[in-house]
Amino acid sequence: MNFAILIVSTRLFLVFAVVLLLLIYLRIKFFKLKIDFTSGKNENRPCSKLFELNGIIHFHTVYSDGSGCIEDLIETAKKLKADFLVSSDHNTLKPKLDGLEGYYGGLLYFAGEEINTEFGHLLALGIESEIKRGKYKEVLSNVKRQNGAAVICHPHNWWTPWKNFKVKGYDGIEIINLDSQWRGMNPLYMLAVICSYRINPFYALHFLSHKPAKTIKFWDGVQKHKSMKTGIAATDAHSNVKITRRRRIKFPKYSELFSVARTHILLEDKLSGKLEEDKKKITEAVKKGRCFFAFDLFGMPKGFYYYASVGGKYYFSGDSADAAADIDKTGKNVIIYAGIDINPKKNPYIINLFRNGKNIFSSKSGGLVYEIKSALDSPSFYRVEIDVYFGRKEITYLYSNNIEVYI
Repeated sequence: MNFAILIVSTRLFLVFAVVLLLLIYLRIKFFKLKIDFTSGKNENRPCSKLFELNGIIHFHTVYSDGSGCIEDLIETAKKLKADFLVSSDHNTLKPKLDGLEGYYGGLLYFAGEEINTEFGHLLALGIESEIKRGKYKEVLSNVKRQNGAAVICHPHNWWTPWKNFKVKGYDGIEIINLDSQWRGMNPLYMLAVICSYRINPFYALHFLSHKPAKTIKFWDGVQKHKSMKTGIAATDAHSNVKITRRRRIKFPKYSELFSVARTHILLEDKLSGKLEEDKKKITEAVKKGRCFFAFDLFGMPKGFYYYASVGGKYYFSGDSADAAADIDKTGKNVIIYAGIDINPKKNPYIINLFRNGKNIFSSKSGGLVYEIKSALDSPSFYRVEIDVYFGRKEITYLYSNNIEVYI
């Protein structure tokens, strides 16, 4: 009798386990999170006069430790509707020297370089001559001589972290670095990524969208008067995971990582179609901080705006607003505006305004308007983050760069 009960119980358990595994499989297979954007545009916003470009920055190819050819990755980026593409192979500018830079249809490709220093890796954008690995000060000086942008790579990656957070002179920081996002995961999430990738890459890669709190704290802490540090999103794609001494697999695919996070550049003029001129425009935008970055995996951001207004003057990300004279002249305070064209009925969202790293104001499912009434803590650095909700799931979807206001 007891043996019969054991058999029945075992069968019921197996049926339950199979049903549970099937439900988990179906959940993963058909999992999809997409932001519902509205189509409305407001041409009266000051930022509507700026030209937005979305770009894929920092990835590796067969010129260093990646598995992809430049030509193939350009075609991949074109299919994904990127406007510009910047590679960053280790300690080499050979893609440029081989004449691969240029326009490919509507896509601009140029080569950057990820350079080894004693403190970690430094990303150089917009340079013309190859820079050899070396001391940080020497590498930085070389980047500056070439009018390039120097960006600290993956500062809190446990594998290759940045080792000196007191250095000066660099232009920006990789806030989102997908390699760091992966390595910094909870082990259970990491296991979920590995197990689910073959079933649904979107499900696996959506775990990369967690907020890099330590890097953001570092970013907020190094903003200085008229010397702000730009934040960008970097794919750091290699698609070349080592399994054994001789065997490697192309995981994750470039096409998938290129879709996860991008840097969006804001320009005052359209690109000219000339390589050197447009490369300089993009590099200068990064140096100035005239950009924002988002997890485009959930949808390309539409209608995002962020600016400060005082006395008829407008200031955008990367700007330093000396507002005292305008306030005295007009009697008006500085007003900060931010918004995005997300349908709040489908995806409730919150726009959070940060001053010197502290959340000081929020707007739920609508445009943010904030009046700066006090000169305390001047100069102050203001930026916004947008949190989007998919049911109970919350994702910090978009990050702006800073506007400095001093009164």
